[in-house]
Amino acid sequence: MNLREFQDALGYSFKDESLLIQALSHRSYAFEHGQYGDNQRLEFLGDAILDFLVADVLYHKYPDQQEGGLSHLRSRLVCETTLSILAKKLDFEACILMGKSEVSAGGLLRSGTLADAYEAVIGAIYLDGGMDAAREFILKHFAEFLEDPEGDWLAVDAKTKLQEFAQSKHLTVHYEVLNQTGPMHAPIFEVGAFIDETCIGKGSGRNKKEAQQVAASDALEHWTPFENQ
Repeated sequence: MNLREFQDALGYSFKDESLLIQALSHRSYAFEHGQYGDNQRLEFLGDAILDFLVADVLYHKYPDQQEGGLSHLRSRLVCETTLSILAKKLDFEACILMGKSEVSAGGLLRSGTLADAYEAVIGAIYLDGGMDAAREFILKHFAEFLEDPEGDWLAVDAKTKLQEFAQSKHLTVHYEVLNQTGPMHAPIFEVGAFIDETCIGKGSGRNKKEAQQVAASDALEHWTPFENQ
């Protein structure tokens, strides 16, 4: 897929295509090619914009929801699993620029890589076309999830993936409930994923199993010791 075809899939045409190229440049590619700038700064920006715009939609869509409920819905909508699903639908794997060693290690298939690139593209769209363009992009591609934020797209078994990954490093994962909020008839559980005494990820859900899945997804995305062991 070339950049023009990719922009057609995105539904947004860049005035400055260098922003899109940067958004698709993994740090391994930038390092390998002596390129100044990867997609990490754009990812930071896109993450903040996505959080804001999704929060804005949820605030107006659910006027009776309190802070805890709104935070729960937002965490489902902007988690790694959701973003990687959206990135796969747009065929991000065919466009991400990645170093050869990282490609050989399966980097293009990692949910975290896809989610990071998706957020970076949002940041690039914002810089290229402003907040209205970013909002239009998010509302278009998140429409299905925004319509039903309690949907079952998180059924992807992050717990199994994390357990297999941990076992490959001769480690064992266990989960602990960290907090419970909300009324008795509709509790929200916060769960931590642990390696020994170290919390490697956290997640919230309507029940413990759902919270464990989100915690496992968080661990897969953020626990850097996996890369170093």
